[in-house]
Amino acid sequence: MSSQHPPHPEGWARATTDAALKTALHRLFDGQIPNYASYNLVCAAETGGTFDGVLPGAPVPHGLVLGYRRRPAELVITPFDRRTLEPSGRPWTIDLTNLAYAEEAVPGAFDIGTSTGRVYSFTVRGRCVIDAPSSPHPRVIEQVDDAEDFADFMRTLAAL
Repeated sequence: MSSQHPPHPEGWARATTDAALKTALHRLFDGQIPNYASYNLVCAAETGGTFDGVLPGAPVPHGLVLGYRRRPAELVITPFDRRTLEPSGRPWTIDLTNLAYAEEAVPGAFDIGTSTGRVYSFTVRGRCVIDAPSSPHPRVIEQVDDAEDFADFMRTLAAL
């Protein structure tokens, strides 16, 4: 899912299909990142770490749009509210100037830390399920090839 969509002028959409979800998440990322077209994007719904929420202390079901590029090596972590597909915190950029560590705990599950003490954990799967598994019609993003490419990027980053 490479970023090619300019920000939508009317805000965020209620997306349900794979294509509509990808478009909504592209708009979310593209609306916050000035040079959005130079990143490949993947979605992660299984997340943890030190995120800034919209309301301090309020639980937010975070998902992440992860924008990455190999040259220069850079990862942009963009949190979103999985219920609304709207931003739920400010984006964070991790590159070689602030990378403390990156590791893959199990296949597809990554931890990354910055020199400022921020830690992010996420799992990138071939199918990113946006809604709770108990939802009768969960929204799903198909990203098998993108998930494999992202895992290769993260493994390279971890080896640096």
